[in-house]
Amino acid sequence: MKICGQYGSMENQIREQWAFYGSIRQDLLQEPPNTAHISELVTELVDGLCKFVPSKTQLHTKIKEDILHETLDIETMPSVILGLIKWIETFQAPAYDNVTHKWRDEFKTTDSLVDFIVKFLHEYYTHVEKMYKETWDARRRLINNESVLPPEHRPIVTGKNGIPDIMKSGK
Repeated sequence: MKICGQYGSMENQIREQWAFYGSIRQDLLQEPPNTAHISELVTELVDGLCKFVPSKTQLHTKIKEDILHETLDIETMPSVILGLIKWIETFQAPAYDNVTHKWRDEFKTTDSLVDFIVKFLHEYYTHVEKMYKETWDARRRLINNESVLPPEHRPIVTGKNGIPDIMKSGK
Protein backbone atom coordinates (compact mmCIF):
# COMPACT_ATOMS: atom_id res chain seq x y z
CA MET A 1 0.00 0.00 0.00
CA LYS A 2 2.78 2.45 0.81
CA ILE A 3 4.35 2.01 -2.60
CA CYS A 4 1.14 3.01 -4.34
CA GLY A 5 0.94 6.07 -2.12
CA GLN A 6 4.50 7.00 -2.98
CA TYR A 7 3.84 6.63 -6.69
CA GLY A 8 0.68 8.69 -6.34
CA SER A 9 2.54 11.58 -4.75
CA MET A 10 5.35 11.30 -7.30
CA GLU A 11 2.76 11.24 -10.07
CA ASN A 12 1.14 14.39 -8.65
CA GLN A 13 4.52 16.14 -8.49
CA ILE A 14 5.21 15.27 -12.13
CA ARG A 15 1.75 16.50 -13.18
CA GLU A 16 2.28 19.77 -11.31
CA GLN A 17 5.68 20.27 -12.94
CA TRP A 18 4.35 19.63 -16.43
CA ALA A 19 1.41 21.93 -15.75
CA PHE A 20 3.82 24.64 -14.62
CA TYR A 21 6.07 24.30 -17.67
CA GLY A 22 2.97 24.05 -19.89
CA SER A 23 1.79 27.37 -18.45
CA ILE A 24 5.20 28.87 -19.26
CA ARG A 25 4.77 27.72 -22.86
CA GLN A 26 1.30 29.30 -22.98
CA ASP A 27 2.68 32.53 -21.50
CA LEU A 28 5.44 32.73 -24.11
CA LEU A 29 3.03 32.13 -26.97
CA GLN A 30 0.90 35.13 -25.97
CA GLU A 31 1.28 38.37 -27.89
CA PRO A 32 3.23 40.07 -26.31
CA PRO A 33 4.80 37.19 -24.35
CA ASN A 34 3.99 37.09 -20.65
CA THR A 35 7.25 36.52 -18.77
CA ALA A 36 6.01 36.79 -15.17
CA HIS A 37 6.34 33.05 -14.44
CA ILE A 38 9.73 32.86 -16.14
CA SER A 39 10.97 35.85 -14.13
CA GLU A 40 10.02 34.07 -10.91
CA LEU A 41 11.70 30.85 -12.04
CA VAL A 42 14.89 32.63 -13.16
CA THR A 43 15.06 34.47 -9.83
CA GLU A 44 14.65 31.14 -8.03
CA LEU A 45 17.41 29.61 -10.17
CA VAL A 46 19.74 32.55 -9.45
CA ASP A 47 19.06 32.17 -5.72
CA GLY A 48 19.88 28.47 -6.11
CA LEU A 49 23.19 29.29 -7.79
CA CYS A 50 24.04 31.67 -4.93
CA LYS A 51 23.50 28.81 -2.45
CA PHE A 52 26.50 26.99 -3.94
CA VAL A 53 28.68 29.66 -2.28
CA PRO A 54 26.56 30.87 0.65
CA SER A 55 29.13 33.19 2.24
CA LYS A 56 30.48 34.80 -0.95
CA THR A 57 28.23 37.84 -1.28
CA GLN A 58 30.46 39.45 -3.91
CA LEU A 59 29.98 36.36 -6.06
CA HIS A 60 26.21 36.57 -5.49
CA THR A 61 26.28 40.10 -6.88
CA LYS A 62 28.26 38.96 -9.93
CA ILE A 63 25.85 36.07 -10.60
CA LYS A 64 22.86 38.40 -10.38
CA GLU A 65 24.50 40.99 -12.65
CA ASP A 66 25.26 38.33 -15.27
CA ILE A 67 21.80 36.76 -15.32
CA LEU A 68 19.07 39.08 -14.06
CA HIS A 69 17.76 41.96 -16.19
CA GLU A 70 15.35 44.78 -15.37
CA THR A 71 12.95 43.40 -17.95
CA LEU A 72 12.83 39.80 -19.04
CA ASP A 73 11.65 39.39 -22.61
CA ILE A 74 12.50 37.50 -25.78
CA GLU A 75 15.42 39.87 -26.47
CA THR A 76 17.05 39.39 -23.04
CA MET A 77 16.28 35.66 -22.74
CA PRO A 78 19.38 34.51 -24.71
CA SER A 79 21.60 36.45 -22.30
CA VAL A 80 19.78 34.87 -19.34
CA ILE A 81 20.13 31.36 -20.77
CA LEU A 82 23.84 31.76 -21.51
CA GLY A 83 24.40 33.26 -18.05
CA LEU A 84 22.66 30.34 -16.37
CA ILE A 85 24.76 27.86 -18.35
CA LYS A 86 27.99 29.75 -17.58
CA TRP A 87 27.38 29.78 -13.83
CA ILE A 88 26.33 26.15 -13.43
CA GLU A 89 29.50 25.19 -15.33
CA THR A 90 31.43 27.05 -12.65
CA PHE A 91 29.94 24.92 -9.88
CA GLN A 92 29.52 21.51 -11.51
CA ALA A 93 32.13 18.79 -11.91
CA PRO A 94 33.78 18.63 -15.35
CA ALA A 95 32.09 15.26 -15.88
CA TYR A 96 28.83 17.17 -16.42
CA ASP A 97 30.19 19.58 -19.04
CA ASN A 98 28.59 17.45 -21.76
CA VAL A 99 25.18 18.54 -20.44
CA THR A 100 25.96 22.24 -20.70
CA HIS A 101 27.64 21.80 -24.10
CA LYS A 102 24.48 20.06 -25.32
CA TRP A 103 22.36 23.00 -24.13
CA ARG A 104 24.60 25.49 -25.93
CA ASP A 105 24.48 23.46 -29.15
CA GLU A 106 20.69 23.10 -28.97
CA PHE A 107 20.34 26.82 -28.28
CA LYS A 108 22.40 27.71 -31.37
CA THR A 109 20.45 25.36 -33.64
CA THR A 110 16.91 25.67 -32.25
CA ASP A 111 14.04 26.33 -34.64
CA SER A 112 11.64 27.29 -31.86
CA LEU A 113 12.96 29.53 -29.11
CA VAL A 114 9.79 29.00 -27.06
CA ASP A 115 10.16 25.20 -27.12
CA PHE A 116 13.84 25.47 -26.27
CA ILE A 117 13.22 27.84 -23.36
CA VAL A 118 10.58 25.57 -21.81
CA LYS A 119 12.71 22.43 -22.23
CA PHE A 120 15.88 24.19 -21.05
CA LEU A 121 14.30 25.63 -17.90
CA HIS A 122 12.91 22.22 -16.94
CA GLU A 123 16.22 20.42 -17.53
CA TYR A 124 18.24 23.20 -15.90
CA TYR A 125 16.13 23.19 -12.74
CA THR A 126 16.61 19.42 -12.38
CA HIS A 127 20.33 19.70 -13.13
CA VAL A 128 20.91 22.46 -10.57
CA GLU A 129 19.15 20.42 -7.88
CA LYS A 130 21.36 17.42 -8.68
CA MET A 131 24.57 19.49 -8.65
CA TYR A 132 23.59 21.16 -5.37
CA LYS A 133 22.94 17.79 -3.72
CA GLU A 134 26.24 16.34 -4.95
CA THR A 135 28.17 19.42 -3.82
CA TRP A 136 26.71 19.41 -0.33
CA ASP A 137 27.17 15.65 0.03
CA ALA A 138 30.87 16.12 -0.83
CA ARG A 139 31.16 19.01 1.65
CA ARG A 140 29.53 16.88 4.36
CA ARG A 141 32.01 14.05 3.69
CA LEU A 142 34.91 16.52 3.86
CA ILE A 143 33.72 17.92 7.20
CA ASN A 144 33.47 14.35 8.55
CA ASN A 145 37.10 13.70 7.51
CA GLU A 146 36.04 11.28 4.78
CA SER A 147 37.14 11.25 1.18
CA VAL A 148 35.11 13.72 -0.87
CA LEU A 149 34.67 10.97 -3.46
CA PRO A 150 31.33 9.19 -3.15
CA PRO A 151 31.77 5.70 -1.67
CA GLU A 152 30.71 4.04 -4.93
CA HIS A 153 33.65 5.69 -6.75
CA ARG A 154 36.36 4.92 -4.21
CA PRO A 155 38.83 2.13 -4.97
CA ILE A 156 38.47 -0.99 -2.83
CA VAL A 157 41.68 -1.55 -0.89
CA THR A 158 42.31 -4.76 1.03
CA GLY A 159 45.05 -5.27 3.57
CA LYS A 160 45.93 -5.22 7.25
CA ASN A 161 46.74 -2.33 9.58
CA GLY A 162 46.10 0.24 6.86
CA ILE A 163 48.69 -1.30 4.53
CA PRO A 164 47.32 -2.46 1.18
CA ASP A 165 48.01 -6.02 0.02
CA ILE A 166 49.05 -4.73 -3.40
CA MET A 167 51.31 -1.70 -3.49
CA LYS A 168 52.71 0.02 -6.55
CA SER A 169 55.97 1.92 -6.38
CA GLY A 170 55.08 4.48 -9.04
CA LYS A 171 57.87 3.38 -11.38
